[in-house]
Amino acid sequence: MKTPDPSKYNILYLDSGSGIGGGQRSLLLLLKLLDRQRFSPFVGCLGNSPFADEVAKTNTQIVPLSLPEAHNKTDKIKRFTFRDLLNDFRQLRVIGQIHQAVKQHSISLIHANSLSVALLGGIVAKWHRIPILMHKRYATSYGILDKICEKLLNRVILVSEATRWDFATEAKQTLIYNGVDLEAFQASQAEVESLQIELLSGNSDGTQSKTESTLPLFVGVVTRITPEKGIHFLVRAMAELKKTELNSDYIKLLIVGGPYFQKDQDYMASLKQKVVDLGVAESVIFTGFLSDTRIVTSLLDIVLVPSIIPEACPRTIIEAMAVGKPVIATPLGGSKELVTPETGLLVPPENAEAIASAIAKLANDPEQLTAMGIAARLRAEQLFSSEKNSVLTEAVYEELLSESG
Repeated sequence: MKTPDPSKYNILYLDSGSGIGGGQRSLLLLLKLLDRQRFSPFVGCLGNSPFADEVAKTNTQIVPLSLPEAHNKTDKIKRFTFRDLLNDFRQLRVIGQIHQAVKQHSISLIHANSLSVALLGGIVAKWHRIPILMHKRYATSYGILDKICEKLLNRVILVSEATRWDFATEAKQTLIYNGVDLEAFQASQAEVESLQIELLSGNSDGTQSKTESTLPLFVGVVTRITPEKGIHFLVRAMAELKKTELNSDYIKLLIVGGPYFQKDQDYMASLKQKVVDLGVAESVIFTGFLSDTRIVTSLLDIVLVPSIIPEACPRTIIEAMAVGKPVIATPLGGSKELVTPETGLLVPPENAEAIASAIAKLANDPEQLTAMGIAARLRAEQLFSSEKNSVLTEAVYEELLSESG
């Protein structure tokens, strides 16, 4: 192994995703903010993928890897099937590819963005006697795989207390919340109004000019369209709201995102059919995938996160707080530590009535809605600044590199 330049270290980031979810967006942000005077990044991922395309935009060299397809995570507890594991074992050639990348690029440290690549990269790291860390972006247990991975890792970056579990010794764990670029994520009023007109013209009586007093209250979910996100309970909540004294035309539900897998496409189709069956088609807008989520997040009055499985540190929540929006979420995983009574409401999972009640509560109390938005922005500034979190991550790199040197 070549001796790295002591003034600059080469880091190999490993990511198993083909699409662009919260973990990938967090990694892309880190790459943009990384101190290139100290660190040179390389990203090992699926070569022909949307994620690789986004990595290229950060002026980062891509190392194409023959990674397995993403796992189907529909089950609330059992996150890997036997077939998933078998497919992973068939991809052991990736270890050789990572080994070659470490040699070719004189890699000093490996940063794994998921468990599967941490297992593969951990073997190579031990082989080359270089440190490896993993971003633990999941809030459920993988049992024996966790135990095996922990033995290979030098450090684990937790994205919330919900990801701590009984995974590794205290000395190996460092809590660094996901970050968001607090300034760049802001959208201009013109951008928001343009999207507003576009959405209303395609889902109303055709009237595009709306006075401020007649504008609807926009609530919405910004996520990958998949069953574990609990979006079907939002549709049912809209039906519940129709039974209340609130004008059903006043509240508009935006479902922002697209499906990845076939089962997600089926789920999307079922959501659209349920909207019709429940008679809320005029109140629900499917926007499809939007690459620039800052505009739609800025448009929303309330951001909804109705997940039915624990999520580690939902980016939707921290992005909502970055633009000063209150959140209604389920108290699963990291959501319950991100959302405080000052910044939003927590509702029981899989409960459409509770979601409807929470929406109605805020819709009927504009002062509380505004106060929660202000508190949300302050909380984002305190905990979710991408600049601060990038510096904290780089400090972990420095510590591990000094220990290994």
